[in-house]
This record gives sequence, structure tokens and C-alpha cells, in this order.
Amino acid sequence: MANPSFHLASFTSNQIPGSDSSLRGCRDDTAKSYNQLSVMEDSADIQNFCTNSGFYQEYAVNPQVQEMNKQQEEMNVYAVTPQVQTGSHVDNTPFLYLAPFELLRNNPSRCKNTEGDKVRNMNNRTNAYQKLSAMQIMRLAGERFIQFSSNKFININNLLHPYGSALSNLSQEDNQDVELAQILLAAAEKVSDQQYDRARKMLSQCQPHASNTGNPAQRAVFYFAQALEERIDRETGRLMPKPRVERDGSICIASRFDASHLEFHQEVPFTQVVHFTGIQAMLESVATKSKVHLIDFLIRTGVQWASLIQAAAERKDNPIEHMKITVIESVNKERVEETGKSLESFAKSLNFPLSFKIVFLPDRNQLTENHFDIEPDEGLVIYAAFFLRAMICEPNCLETAMRVVRKLQPELMVVSEVEANLNSPMFVNRFIDSLFYYSAFFDCLEDVMKRDDQHRMTLESVTYGSGIWNIVGSEGKERVCRSVNLDVWRTFFKRFGMEEVKLSETCLYQANLIIQQFARRNSCSADVNGGSLTVSWKGTPIYSTSAWKFH
Repeated sequence: MANPSFHLASFTSNQIPGSDSSLRGCRDDTAKSYNQLSVMEDSADIQNFCTNSGFYQEYAVNPQVQEMNKQQEEMNVYAVTPQVQTGSHVDNTPFLYLAPFELLRNNPSRCKNTEGDKVRNMNNRTNAYQKLSAMQIMRLAGERFIQFSSNKFININNLLHPYGSALSNLSQEDNQDVELAQILLAAAEKVSDQQYDRARKMLSQCQPHASNTGNPAQRAVFYFAQALEERIDRETGRLMPKPRVERDGSICIASRFDASHLEFHQEVPFTQVVHFTGIQAMLESVATKSKVHLIDFLIRTGVQWASLIQAAAERKDNPIEHMKITVIESVNKERVEETGKSLESFAKSLNFPLSFKIVFLPDRNQLTENHFDIEPDEGLVIYAAFFLRAMICEPNCLETAMRVVRKLQPELMVVSEVEANLNSPMFVNRFIDSLFYYSAFFDCLEDVMKRDDQHRMTLESVTYGSGIWNIVGSEGKERVCRSVNLDVWRTFFKRFGMEEVKLSETCLYQANLIIQQFARRNSCSADVNGGSLTVSWKGTPIYSTSAWKFH
């Protein structure tokens, strides 16, 4: 049987979710909900399955797992953040924990350079000079930093010294930006070693050149330097902890700025790719079922389900007699009720049988399989988009959710997550990983929005700035912004007896078709990772979508 697919022909460049004409046949009230769409998946933020509790104790005592953790430390889901003792710094500690840079240098796939190897072949360049991206600036700064790694004591003037012949062809602005990023990395290392006075001096060197209105590299340094300064103030008692991040079970932001998120959503297809790929995979898994039951662990606006309803209503082979959508909500029941009414109204306009149910649980740890009305002849699918990362810092809730999933035995579980390792217990490693990841977003905004665009300023300061602040400036329970990548999730799901389901060629085709509808199609790509899919910006993975089932 051919893979069933929904009609993306109706989702033209003017009809991608977020636009006024999105979703053919949608009622105005359904389309209006796009204005509430938050792409806070972008902030890219939540990791660490075990904060201060002994989550999965066997990982701490199994020698084979210990060896694995040594090799994969910076993407360890189960790592406990170590308690740093004041004055415990050892003089012979290397200048920087270099593992992230060495991994980057030895594993190009970690951050592919789809624009050509401009960083390593600058002396052979024959074309007109093209300014380096923030990602390339950070790569060069890291390599430059490695050159000084054997120096026990670093004079800041050495970091500012002009580059040798290998980098002589850089423009003055790029040279200054590389030096700026170097100093930022040096400051992060000093913060890690609790040498706060030296770190402050280095950060003071950044202040004249970093700017939230400058080029992407300068903007990135601005927010990371700001986060380092706040971390220093908190560690030295000069600043009391203050809530900078709202935790609503999914997102790390101070508040929702819907217009800015919508603007970004219309320019870049990150969330569209993961949502529609997931929808395609779910439709394929229930292709022979006349009754379908969808459980959504975190619905947000639920706009993507309008496209699922439309596709299901148009299915000719084995038409669906009834579809149920059950949503788990912990915060805003009224908002989800409005979403349900909009979806039911849309389904009614298509003469499609749909029922919508809310399971309201302020404490997700109370979730059981009895909350769901499962019928024997239903095709059950579970959708967890940017949900599991929110549970990483609440291991009991995560464990509870997975136990319930195992008891429900769905046909398929689709998972979309941030594709980044921002959860290392080692501060410097986490700092470097997040610096690279967020630099890709600053590059992306440079390409799709003007520098003085208020939407861009809002996204950078509220969305990314808050995420950076939480990752860099917080520890323990306050560090709620955490993410791990597909490899870690594979290990995690395997523990529960789940296996990865390879996404079909139709899924990949749909993903690429969506990308082609955007102006920046050449910068965005849908890549295969095992049996799963990642969506990347100029080679840097941003999000992933994967499908899972039980053995």
C-alpha cells in the first residue's frame, strides 16, 4: 500500500502556518490561533535528566556505562551537576577543558560548513571576500584558543595579538570579532575556575565591542557576556537570584511575544518541518485504522492538528470513522479549551467526526493510563513535541510519563526535540556548546530580519537571551533550560523497550517540500540521522523528529 500523505499542495508559501490564509478551509477562529503560536522550540533550552536526585542509579555503578559516560560526557542525560568546592582549583589544571573544541575539529559533522571551508582555506580564496558568519567566528576563536591552551598563565594582550599568516586574510571586522569571542571563552574558563576577578577583567574587554545591535557575532557575545557577569554576581553574593525564565512545562522565556514569534515562523521553516513530518509519520502508522486516538503531551496552540484533521478527512482508503484528540495540560486549561473548540469547529466544517478531551493535571507526576479512554479497536498515537526536555529537570515526572506510554502501547510515538547537547555538568563544555548552538540562531536572524527590526530584538533579548542566561547563569533546580540530542534520546528510549522507526521517504519528501516554499531554502536543510530527521541551518542541527514503537 502506498504511504498515505496529506496534501501539502494546500500549504503554499502564502499558506504556511502563521499566515492569514493558512489551512485551506479553516474557519477564521482556527486561523486566528496562529497569532498565539509560540515557536519557543527555538530557544532551544532544557536538559539533564538527573539534577540532584539519583535518577537511574545503575548508570552510576555499571562500569561499562561509566566508560560510555566518560566518552560522551557532554551529552550525558543522566549526569548530576557536581558541587564545586571553593578554593579547589588545582594549579596544573589545563587552561581550558578542550574536549568540545577537539570534538569540533575531529568531527566536522558536528557543525557542518555548508558555505565551503572558508575558515581553513582563506589563503587560497580567489573570490571577493565574504564576511564570516557567527558560527565561523566562534570556530576560529576556538581554534585560536587551543593555540594558547598549553599556557598556564595567559596575558590578555596575547589574546588580542594580531593573527599569523593563516588568518591574515580576514577583514578587520572579522579579526576583531574572533578576538572578541576568544576573550569571552577565556572569561568562561576563569568563571569555571572561580577566578572571578580575572573573569571580570576579561569581560570588561568585551563590553566596548559586544553589542545587541551589532553583527551576529557581536550580538552573541553580548548576551553570553551578560550571562557570565550575572553568574559572577550571583556566585560572589552581589546579586540575588531573580526569575528571568518562565517555566510553563515546555518553554524557557520571560513572556510570550506572539507577533515576533509569528514573524520568525513565517520566515524560517524549522517548526513546520518537524510538525508536518510528525503528522505524516502518524498518518502512516494508522493507515488501516478506522478509529484514531491521538494523545498530545503538550498542545500549545494545536494549530498543526488542523492539517491532520484535513488530511484524515480526505483519506479515501479506509476512511476514518472517528478521531479523538486527548490533550494533557498543566497550566492553562481555558486556553486549551478554546483550542479544542476551534479544532472541533474546523472538523465540523469538513463533516469530519472529532472529539476533543482535556486531561488537566497540575502535577504531571499524577498521570496514569486510566486518564485516557482507550478503546480496543483504536489506532493510538502519541505526540510529544518539545515536551520531554521540559521533564529532564523533573526526572520523576519523566519516568512517570514513560511508564504510562509503555502501558498504553501506542502504534507510534512521535518525538520532536531540540537537537543540541546543552546539558553537560561541566560548565565550560555547556557554555561552548550553547555558544555554538545559539550562534546559528543569531546568524539565521541576520539573514531573515534587519538589524533594527523590533521583532528580531525581541526574539534575541527575550527568547534567546533568557535561554542563554538560564544555561550559563544558573545551576541546580534553577537551570530549567536543558536539551540533549538524538543519540541520548535513543539510549533513553531503549531503556523502556522502544525501538526507532525509520521515517518513510514520503516523510522526507514532505520535509523538503516545505523547505522549498521558503525564501531561505538554500540555508535550511532536512537531513537524515539514523532513522530520524533533523532540520538544520547552514549545517547546524536545530530540531529533530523521530518515531518510536515498542518491541
